Formats: sequence, C-alpha cells, structure tokens
Amino acid sequence: MTRGTGTAERRVLELTAPDEVVRRFRAAGWWREETFLDDLRRTAAGAPGRPAIVAERVLRPEGRRRTTVTYGQLAVYVDRFAAALASLGVAPGDPVAYQLPNWWETAALTLACWRAGALAVPVLPTVRAHGLRRILDGTRARVCVVPDTWEGFAHAEALADLAPGLPWLRHRVVLGDAAATGAIDFTAYFARTPHERTGAGRRGRPLPGRADRPALLISVMGLRDAYTSVLHSPDTLYANISAQHHPEGPGQRPGEVFLSTLPLTSLASLIYTVCWPLAVGGTGVWQDVWDPGRCLDLMADAGVDQVYAEPAYFAELLTTRRQRPRDLDRLRLVLSGGRTSTPEPLAAELREVFGVSVLSAWGAPELGMGALSEGAGGAGLLRGLEVLAEGGTDPATLRVRGPSVALATWRHGVAAPVATWEEGDGWLDTGDLATTDAGGGIRVLARAGTRTGAIFMVPVAEVEEGLLTHPRVGEAAVVAYTDPEHGELPCAVVVPAAWDRPPGPAELREHLTALGIAEAFLPTRLEIVGALPRDEHGRLRRAALRSWLLRAHPGSPRPSPA
Repeated sequence: MTRGTGTAERRVLELTAPDEVVRRFRAAGWWREETFLDDLRRTAAGAPGRPAIVAERVLRPEGRRRTTVTYGQLAVYVDRFAAALASLGVAPGDPVAYQLPNWWETAALTLACWRAGALAVPVLPTVRAHGLRRILDGTRARVCVVPDTWEGFAHAEALADLAPGLPWLRHRVVLGDAAATGAIDFTAYFARTPHERTGAGRRGRPLPGRADRPALLISVMGLRDAYTSVLHSPDTLYANISAQHHPEGPGQRPGEVFLSTLPLTSLASLIYTVCWPLAVGGTGVWQDVWDPGRCLDLMADAGVDQVYAEPAYFAELLTTRRQRPRDLDRLRLVLSGGRTSTPEPLAAELREVFGVSVLSAWGAPELGMGALSEGAGGAGLLRGLEVLAEGGTDPATLRVRGPSVALATWRHGVAAPVATWEEGDGWLDTGDLATTDAGGGIRVLARAGTRTGAIFMVPVAEVEEGLLTHPRVGEAAVVAYTDPEHGELPCAVVVPAAWDRPPGPAELREHLTALGIAEAFLPTRLEIVGALPRDEHGRLRRAALRSWLLRAHPGSPRPSPA
C-alpha cells in the first residue's frame, strides 16, 4: 500500500503490502529482508570465479560465441552499470527501459537498475516502434537501451525517431553502433568506463529496505485491449523460488545450472535464469538466437541441470535430439508450459526422450510461476497462493492473491498505479479462465476476454485495427486458437469487402508488417466468413468465435459462425 501522497514516482517508491502481510510472508519464509543483490555479493565474495552467466551469441564467429561471466565479474559490472545510470541522472524510482536480446549485458543491467534503486523496464525484442512508443510513454522511462539492429530491425533508428515525442526520455543508449544515431555508446560508457571508481561511484551504496518495494515493471500487451504494467518487488520475485514445493520441481539446490529458451526480457526468464541462479549460487544459461541443435550443445557443455521452455521449443528439441543425441547427464528437470498446460502427448515424449522428470508450469505476468503439475490433472499452487475462480468446475475468470502476486498494476494513460493490497485486498485478476477442484488445485483452460498468445501476448486491438485498414477487409476479429505443438496462437477472422476478391494470409501479414506490427503478433491462421457473430447490441461475441474455431477444420468450407 502507499503511505502518504505525492507524484506518481513517489507513489511507486512507497508501494508495498500492509505491514501485517509483510510480517506474515517473512515469517513463513516466502519473503525476506535481503535481495538478489545480496545473493550476488555473497557468492562473489565466497566464490568469485564461479560462473554466474553462460551466454551464447550465435551470430558471432566460431570461437567468440560463448561468454562466461563469473560472479566476481558480474558484481563489478553491476556496480559499474549502476554508477553509469546515476551519472546520467537516474534517481531512485526512475524507470529505465531496455530492449535487448539474450545477452549477458541484459542481466547485468537489470541488476544494475535495482542497485541504483531504479525501476527496471524490460521490453521484448519483438516489439516494434509503435509498441515501444506506447511502453516508453506509459512507463515514463528516463533512459532506454537498445541494440543498433537486431534480426533485421533498426532499433536504434526507431528509438531516435520516437525520442522527440517522448518528453520523459532523457537518454538514448545503444549497444552497437551508437554514433549513427547520436546515442550514448553502451560499450564505451557503461562497460568500459570504471564509474564505480569515481567519487560518486564509491559513495553509492545499495539502498536498504528495498526487498518489499517495486523494482521491476513488466508491460503486458493486449490486456483489455490496452497496455498495462505490473509492478513486482524482489520479494514477489523471490516468492516464486521460496514458495515452490514440488519434490521434483526447480527447488533450491545449491549451484544448479538453469537454461531458458524464452526472451530474457520476459518475466519467466528473468525469474528462472537470473533470480533463481543468484538465490542458489548457480548459473544462468541462454542463447540469443534460437537454434535447437546449438541449444542441446550448450546444455551439454554448460552442464545444465534444468531447462524451461514453451512447448513449441521442446518439440524442436525433441526432433533434434532424436537425430543426434547429446550427453545430458546432469539434466534432471524439464519444465514446460506458460499460460496454458502442456499437451500430455508432448510431456510423455519429453519423459521418454530425455529420461527425466517433466513438469508443466502455469504462470502469468501478474504472479510469475503460479503452479506446477505432472500431468493432465489440476496444477498444484505455490505455497501461500490463493485462487478464486467463482465458476468452480465451470470455467471462470481466475483471481489470485499471495506472496508472488504483483504489488500493483498501472494502466498506461492513468496518472498513478493501483496498489493490489490497497484497492483489491490483495486479489488480482489474471485474465485467465480456469476451473478449481476440491483440493485447491487449478486447471487453466484459456485466456479471458481478448487476451491471445503463447510466448508473446498479442495486442489484439492494434492487430484488428491494422486489418481494417486493408482495402479488401470489411470486418475483422482476432481470437485465439490452440495449436497442438505451438500452443495458443492468433487467428484472423475476416469478412471480405468483396466476396470475389478475399484477402490472402500472406498479403494480410505483409500489410500488418508494413504498419509496424511485430512478426510475433501476426495471425498464423486466416478464416474468411460471411459475417461475425454479434449480440443484440452489436457487440462481437468472441467466445462464440473461439468455440467455432475449436470445431472448425482449418481450410475447409464452412458456414459463418453463429
């Protein structure tokens, strides 16, 4: 909750749970007074040569692709980056945005934000200019760090074009060619300048008492057709680790090595390959460009103990491993899932091929990793996590409360965040549809409302608006359908402007790409219909559309949805 009033920044700095809740969560061991920075310093002091990060940059020449950062090195870089941020005028509570691939600098910069008392604002690399502008404007980021180019997109140029319309943004920082856009060179200014040795750097000390205050701001795309941010603290992140109790789950075994295939700027990867390894003195492992063969090589060489990925990635790993097995003698856990459960045939194949425990994870930006399960039954919740799905055995909107739930939500365009414990007595709407059982378990079935996407949440309203600008589209809706291998994907349901010339999927994707819609958000399926189902007030019946898609066979003639 907040104590006192003032500006939005002041409100963010003061957000926390009620004192009684803080005491209760700490007494249970779910929260603590220390942060992940304390974990870093402890291991850096006791075992400075231990690997903290093993990162692979696939596009580099052979021999320069892998980078190992030790705990001693990481501690130095975190202090250096934090001092660099302070030298740019970043003050406690200021948001710092960064849209970087899975590089070691991304993890170090996240920790540096916390070291400086700033709010870390990670942005997925797939977000393009229109989305980045909304995130930077909505979060009021003071600094934004991007690569010069990544996967064919000129991030530095896009940020330079956006900057004049972002009054809050003070500094553009580029990792790569910064001179071309007049930005600060990350390598020169952050990595190679020893700011920690300056007077200001030496005077800077970790801010005390920050474990229960906001440190991370995750922007959620497409939530109720708007951009919303959720604010997490080191404590809510730590609860993902401390409250996990499955006997074969990630656990807290000292020194384990964790790999995630998801973007490092996603909440799942930040928790799993940054926070979790720090908490156990272990190692986080990732690659910047997905390559299933090189991923298996990396798992073998780095001695990975556990791996987390979406079902689509595991399907590719299975095929690659069958073609050429690698020695993964240290692997003990495969963690699969995301917003909805892992298909049981895939889970069974993972157990057969890898010969280890396979658990399905359910999570959400609002609470991180919420539950783990071994099969098709209900998922077991983290300790202390309460759920409320008023439909019981019937699907209903899922609400959650507990130590891992975000401290607040902040709808872009609204002056200040809404504190979870102040406004909702700790309850937060996840936007998922679920059923509950008598034992307190849950089964997440789908997203509620317009929310769509597996790895990346799709901004449904923006995609629909983009489709409507195509000259041969009369009406359009974007709804979710479930692919057995890739999970939840977006489908465009279109009423053509003229039946003799309906648009095709390729041209619609090209049209959306030209409008700046990221590839990860493009519809992967197109259905041409005569009319969209609407109620008596003319509102689109999305549930009817989703139900129709479940019954329809892609590509076959069919009547319009009723």
